[in-house]
Amino acid sequence: MGRRALVSAGMPAAAFAVLLLALWFGGGRPRPAIEGLPSPGPLTTWGLPLVRLVHDLSAVATVGVLLTAVLLARDEDERRRIARAAAPWALVWAASAALTEVLTLSDFLGLPVGDALRSGVLTTFLYYIPQGQAFLLVTLVALTVAVGALLPLDAGGRALLLALAVFAVLPPAYAGHSASAADHNLAISSLMAHIAGVALWVGGLAGLVAFLPGSAGLPAAVRRFSALALCCFVAVGVSGTINAWVRLGEVSQLWESRYGLLVLAKAAALAALGWFGWRHRRATIAALETEGSRPFLRLATVEVAVMLATVGLAVGLSRTAPPASAGVPGVAQHQHDALGYTLPPYTPGRLVTEIRPDPIALLAVAGLVAAYLAGVRRLSARGEGWPAWRTASWLAGLLVLAYGLAGGVAAYGPAVFSIHAAQYALLGAVGPALLVLGAPLGLYRRAVPTAGEHEDGPWARALSLPWVATALYAAPYVALYLTGLFEAAQTSLAVRLGLQAVVVATAVVFLEVATGVDPLPRPIRPQVRAAMLLAGVAVQAWVALELLAGPLQGPGWYASLALPWGPERNGDQRLGALLGPGAAALTLAALLVLLLLRWRDARRRLSAGAVQAG
Repeated sequence: MGRRALVSAGMPAAAFAVLLLALWFGGGRPRPAIEGLPSPGPLTTWGLPLVRLVHDLSAVATVGVLLTAVLLARDEDERRRIARAAAPWALVWAASAALTEVLTLSDFLGLPVGDALRSGVLTTFLYYIPQGQAFLLVTLVALTVAVGALLPLDAGGRALLLALAVFAVLPPAYAGHSASAADHNLAISSLMAHIAGVALWVGGLAGLVAFLPGSAGLPAAVRRFSALALCCFVAVGVSGTINAWVRLGEVSQLWESRYGLLVLAKAAALAALGWFGWRHRRATIAALETEGSRPFLRLATVEVAVMLATVGLAVGLSRTAPPASAGVPGVAQHQHDALGYTLPPYTPGRLVTEIRPDPIALLAVAGLVAAYLAGVRRLSARGEGWPAWRTASWLAGLLVLAYGLAGGVAAYGPAVFSIHAAQYALLGAVGPALLVLGAPLGLYRRAVPTAGEHEDGPWARALSLPWVATALYAAPYVALYLTGLFEAAQTSLAVRLGLQAVVVATAVVFLEVATGVDPLPRPIRPQVRAAMLLAGVAVQAWVALELLAGPLQGPGWYASLALPWGPERNGDQRLGALLGPGAAALTLAALLVLLLLRWRDARRRLSAGAVQAG
């Protein structure tokens, strides 16, 4: 066996060895069956953590291969070759997810695998139980990625596959201990951010080592990945700290419980990986130009081995029971169970003081801040200026989004409809308007010389069609208030986060097209832009009328909360109908005024130029 093959086999073997050690230490190892009590048997008790590790490693590999093809590879032929290599990994991922479903059912019922499959509850488990739903979704998406990787996709198609793969690593967050944490919304959200960061970081580095060791583009690929790796390191560290804090409850549990000691072991591994990153930045990346790739690849290979061992440790931790939570005294348990967190009685001041720190939202906002400021800095280094007011507008828009996603309105929005409406005005109008006035596309095209290569792609041209952008803007509101999605968004953290992301994204697309701040693939007349903004105002007027004249939204949800301090439902929905859509409509009207003023000034300049020419 060659050295390369030995190393390739040794790294996953180390992950399995660490898993077995963590199972032994944390108490997750199989126990002898007790006579008279149901037992799933050794196939399930040993097989479930081992298959779960295969699942996690293949998921990381799939994400890493696609990330390498999308972001790191140098030319189109190389990108297509690497993307095809994702197919077998995605198939293993799908198969291990399907096997995890079966073994989890066996563990869930306390029956051997054969008896569990003959019990007749597999369909119910897959469709109605969170663990079954999560891994069924993973199976389907992983199969989609496997098929897509074999197709001759362009850059946009490969990017879509990468997005699907990253999405598919998230559902298992609903199937672990975090789902039963004292603050399970925060625990799940932090775990989702943690898992996504790990998949991109570990998978990306493994992709560099596996596919680009002899490539002439390795130095440039390493520099691109280095920036992403630093972001992932921060995201993994912050989200992991939050998740551990929620699960442990007290700092003393770090050394008083086996779960806490395993958390400390993960923290030590993260610190070691931080040292690897520091060493790369200090020595090996610079040496790529002078000493070749050997120093970088040697250190990166050891780093990947430590990463895979840490994945094994994480799977072992997921099979270890966390310390029992004492709960929150004096708070109605049904309120806590429904919301996923405790909420004090509402006062206007608490919209300022109360926070719901969502790691996914805050990390995304931090990344957008860093990316924009990096673009401004790049222009400054070239001696080019960028309007300070545009930077201020971008930062203000992100501040609005951060408050809307993690501030007082995020805390009280699920409990009080009028605050929910105000939250969606911030996310769907105020924040996006400020972001668009920051001209992010213009900054990107000036800061990145090759950015214009893709500005006229089919996706960009389709999204810049006025009717498409307007339809996208209206769609979330129609779905939210006419299809029953409102109640689903309150009861499910995943649906709520997804809907909020869609509201922000569609509003940004709509306002980019409607305002004309940034250059677009197709010219759009000012009259059409004005009509788009008027259509946006009409959408908000329809939302207000639907809330004023239509049925109460989410009656079952608010009944399940049974808040003793909750407002009267009819009056609160009427207030929300005026407050949320009203603020959004005023924002769009202000943009319309700005558009008309710009149009007037442009006509005056054109007339003045014609007079001077004459």
